[in-house]
Amino acid sequence: MAEVSTRIEVVGLKDALKTLNKIDKSLRREITKDAKQIVQPVINDAKAAYPSQLLSGMNRNWTQGKNQKFPYNQKKAQQGLTVKVSTKKSNTSVITITQKNPAAAIIDMAGKKGGSNERGKRFIAALTLQFGYPSRVLWPAYERNAGEVQRNMVELVKRIMSEANRETM
Repeated sequence: MAEVSTRIEVVGLKDALKTLNKIDKSLRREITKDAKQIVQPVINDAKAAYPSQLLSGMNRNWTQGKNQKFPYNQKKAQQGLTVKVSTKKSNTSVITITQKNPAAAIIDMAGKKGGSNERGKRFIAALTLQFGYPSRVLWPAYERNAGEVQRNMVELVKRIMSEANRETM
């Protein structure tokens, strides 16, 4: 799967979120909603970047083993974007934007590790010629919105720390 992520590490943020979760679960859920809203400009930008038509052949059924990879569909590509906020995997909170649609993920990331056969190399070359190098959608969408996302994340972190401090005093 194609995945774009960025991290802002704040010492004590995970503990502050745990404290808020123990004291006020609704506030903790509100903060998660706010974090997802902060990355919404990236999602909107990425959705707008998925083209309506791609290379010929991408409208046909392509499978790998039992997994269907294509046909590509712009609407399904746009619907495949998901945002997850997690504090469980590391010492920090992580916001991850993931493309769940296989065709859209391939279009975005094909060529990152090269093609395994001649046909794959031609496919990657055609994608690169028409749409540029990987990541073609998600990472550029993040880069165009990084300043706004980072500013808003800093404000949210300040709010979390303030709420946690207020609740524990």
